[in-house]
Amino acid sequence: MMKVNEMVQIHEGYASVGGMFINEKFTTGTVVKVNAKSIRVHMTHVKCTTSGKVTREYNINEEAAFTFWKTIETADKTVSIFKNNKYGIIKVIH
Repeated sequence: MMKVNEMVQIHEGYASVGGMFINEKFTTGTVVKVNAKSIRVHMTHVKCTTSGKVTREYNINEEAAFTFWKTIETADKTVSIFKNNKYGIIKVIH
């Protein structure tokens, strides 16, 4: 489970026909509130990439709630995914 003051990275990407991400946006933030089905994040930095190369970086000062979306199981870990329609997703590995 997420904890207050924990750093997170929010991911938003746009895939091409082959499934590889062409344009991605990574937002860095800190968890400021944790509820049973959502987390609130204060976002401070954004990095945009195109085909893996940084195209833009800037600072922000925004907060947003990310609601629990689903849990997925991989070979060796459980991942909880939180999402916000405007900012993207946060993956929490257990």
